[in-house]
Amino acid sequence: METRPVSHNLQNIREKYIRALSNATNSTQKAKELAEDLFALDLTVYSKNFSFNSIMYNAFAHSEIDENISMHPEQIEILNQIKNNDALIISAPTSFGKTFCIFEYIAKNYPQNIVLIVPTLALVDEYLKKIIKKYANVFSRYKIHTNINDETQYNFNLHNIFVLTHDRVVQETSYALIERIDLLVIDEVYKLEKDSANDRVLVLNLAYYHLAEKASKYILLAPFIKDIEDRSELAKKPRLYKSNYSPVVNEVIVNEIVRETDRNQECNRILSELGQDDKTLIYFPTVTGIYKYVNEILDNEKDIEINDSNITQFIDWAKDEVHEKWYLIRALEKGYLVHNGQLPIGTRLFQMDLYEKSEEYNKMLCTSTLLEGVNTTAKNIIITKPSRSNPKELLPKPFTAFDFYNLVGRTGRLYKHFLGTAYYLKGANDPVYTKDDAIKSIKFELTDESKDMDIQRGNFERHPDFMKFLKDLNITYDEYMQKIGGRSRFDTVKRIYESYIRIKHELINELNNILNIPKYGRPKLIKLLYTIIEGKENKLEATIINQLLNRQRHKLKTIIDNTMEHTKIKQIDFVITTAIRLKSSYIEHEFYSKCLLIEYFLEKDGVENDLLEVLKKTVISAIEQLYFSASKHKKMLLDLGIYERDIDKVIQIIGDDFDDASELKRRLGVNIFKLSKMSFITKYVVRNLV
Repeated sequence: METRPVSHNLQNIREKYIRALSNATNSTQKAKELAEDLFALDLTVYSKNFSFNSIMYNAFAHSEIDENISMHPEQIEILNQIKNNDALIISAPTSFGKTFCIFEYIAKNYPQNIVLIVPTLALVDEYLKKIIKKYANVFSRYKIHTNINDETQYNFNLHNIFVLTHDRVVQETSYALIERIDLLVIDEVYKLEKDSANDRVLVLNLAYYHLAEKASKYILLAPFIKDIEDRSELAKKPRLYKSNYSPVVNEVIVNEIVRETDRNQECNRILSELGQDDKTLIYFPTVTGIYKYVNEILDNEKDIEINDSNITQFIDWAKDEVHEKWYLIRALEKGYLVHNGQLPIGTRLFQMDLYEKSEEYNKMLCTSTLLEGVNTTAKNIIITKPSRSNPKELLPKPFTAFDFYNLVGRTGRLYKHFLGTAYYLKGANDPVYTKDDAIKSIKFELTDESKDMDIQRGNFERHPDFMKFLKDLNITYDEYMQKIGGRSRFDTVKRIYESYIRIKHELINELNNILNIPKYGRPKLIKLLYTIIEGKENKLEATIINQLLNRQRHKLKTIIDNTMEHTKIKQIDFVITTAIRLKSSYIEHEFYSKCLLIEYFLEKDGVENDLLEVLKKTVISAIEQLYFSASKHKKMLLDLGIYERDIDKVIQIIGDDFDDASELKRRLGVNIFKLSKMSFITKYVVRNLV
């Protein structure tokens, strides 16, 4: 058997009882009346101690990490599955509590060296807060690491927890530094499904490939997975455990629209009919969609009265550091919050905390970052259009049924909202989605037909274009793996190389100009590098990148105002959003690695060291300084959401000899009063961490 049998009929019956609790005037009294039935349906989270059977059950089901919680029977079964299997895939709904089960297993068994792999820094922060703050007593014996540093000697005879994004594991073959793994957990594992246009999918597959072989036990987490094809070819042949158990009900209400231009107005109409106190997410495929909604709808509404000093201080800080015309500030002034992956980490954390804790801010404008495991408390979600941004394409990528119901599953929350409702604004050409279609079988790239996995495993001779590339560069396969490895797909590497060849002479000439002409700037160099990397020119982005690489760390506001003054672009929202995206993610994760690739191509072409040093000094080392690539301790602060312009000052106060995140938290707490002159966002992050 692959799973404990739980029929759809049983879950349908559960949903009837959950709806009865939701509709009751007094849900506690209703739970007492239905206690025996709730217990029989495994809805022990609601039967509590309202019946004799529940009392007996809860006496044995108490959580190790939270004494106020008794685990439901499906969670206990998950713990048994983890204990009895060296490799396990867990598929269960968003509201199931899969991550809670992982922490509970750790608390009960204390495996020595743990690696937790998540897709985003937002989830690193979420895990980290649970480990070093919410469940600090349970995890006090562990050293907590949020990145891997070549210069650090990790003691695997101690207890360690590594909380990492997948790209940090593979980058510079960092997985080799993790000598022993007693428990490996990879979250949102559906992202292992092949996507030949996405370099990060390859990186995640490589992370799994390298770490699963080392792990004594590993667990893969996902929603809505029917099966993983070719599981027998994966390390330790993982067992699949599926459950459709959910303690909340999700329903979809379809609102058909006639014209595409009606979406924002229809969204606003639905919001006006929902309760003002209802926690509601408003989903947009792109950040552009968010600021258009702010411009078209919110700018016509009155400002709310803001009585929270944290909010007024944040707005003052954001106006000074980012821009007074930033759409996020305008949304806040109208009573709305914003969440998307382009926002600086500290700003994202502030928005999420305010959404969870504030009684006034109950509406959040968001993008697909909520598909990637970020936990929220939402009674409703409005899906303005069923698609998501696609960085490599001009148009958003349409939702699959899996995407759609993954987003729907973000509504409803145990103990807060029995029922979560998704309002789907369906245009004439938008699909009809069914839940059965969302439950799919997937195939990891690891076992799929994949040129990149062939290359990574040494089966490269079957790919003539790769063989030609090695010959063109006059390098061996081993050198390719050492210098290029798996940070990008081979087709990406080849495309950049071909682009490099086309404008190599212009690039070398520009490096010569910088070397030999006094006070010669680097704007054209940045423009050429961008053109090689992206295969096309973009004057706006190259101009902003050049300013963002100033070692003086200018405020974004300064950069945005300069850009508006010296370019013909008049859309302030577009310029602000572009600057934030380039600063928060693109330069560090895309531009930097591709510049290293170009540096390597120049080196293989025999370009003089003086010119290589120009590229290193003016671009590569500037990025390393600005993003603290060479400093584990500063990088940890940046990942926590500390404002980058404060980080050097924070290090001067707390030192740079701490070993892990727990020690960092302690030092921030001890020195919290010395940090009083830092920016609002830094002080806010520290207060909420310690």
